[in-house]
Amino acid sequence: MTSEMGRSLRYHPLFASDVFASDVLAAAEWYDGRLPDLGADFVTRVQRAVDRVLTDPESRTPLEFGFRCLPVQRFPYVVFYALTDTELLILGVMHTSQESGRWLSERR
Repeated sequence: MTSEMGRSLRYHPLFASDVFASDVLAAAEWYDGRLPDLGADFVTRVQRAVDRVLTDPESRTPLEFGFRCLPVQRFPYVVFYALTDTELLILGVMHTSQESGRWLSERR
């Protein structure tokens, strides 16, 4: 798949493009257990964040290991991604309480 900016688009194997990774679905179930439909809101906001990354990947400044992240609105999660001249790689969604260096090293 190619993005609008001519970069190829790739999803990390731990974060599929068609179906959210099990950690996103598990978080959605956890939120639903706290408040009905909160999990659906979480999934919607994750998808919006991914869509924003796809629309304007250069809007975020590179962080650790050169990766970038975009916060998920309302929830303590970020979408991590990598950007090169030729590729946009969506790494996945991480809870902000996790140690990002370890989480990212698992996706190298």
